[in-house]
Amino acid sequence: MIAADSANHAATLREQTLGQHRRSLRFHSVNMTNFLFDLVSNLALLAIVLSACHLCNRLVPGAALNGAHIFVALASAALLLDAALTFLVFADAQSRYGKFSTSSAFFERASAYVLAAIAAFAWQYAARCARPAKTNNHALVIRTSPYSESHLPM
Repeated sequence: MIAADSANHAATLREQTLGQHRRSLRFHSVNMTNFLFDLVSNLALLAIVLSACHLCNRLVPGAALNGAHIFVALASAALLLDAALTFLVFADAQSRYGKFSTSSAFFERASAYVLAAIAAFAWQYAARCARPAKTNNHALVIRTSPYSESHLPM
């Protein structure tokens, strides 16, 4: 009888452990899905900002907009607003916004913002390295006499 009780207890613990393990895997899966969605949406916004700045630089002759800097400024503002919402608004309504008001959920969103900002600067660096250096193909012309001209490459 004692052996049967201990066997039932061990089976119950094993089932609880497996159930808890499945719940924790589902929790991590949901968190990873939320993180990936945040990251993909931030990267899509980065692509939109870079495209808009490139188009503006092409169409407006004097414009020199830096898309990476503009995106990082927008992402920083969004991160500050997200922090205010998480720790001020959502924190007061724990029952309604429980999963959004946790600090771990905020740090997942913040890491998605930071990774997108890193991607913006990496894109800017790669574009700058791939762009050929501007060279002036015009030679300097010096008038030495009315009959000859000296051409000096610069």
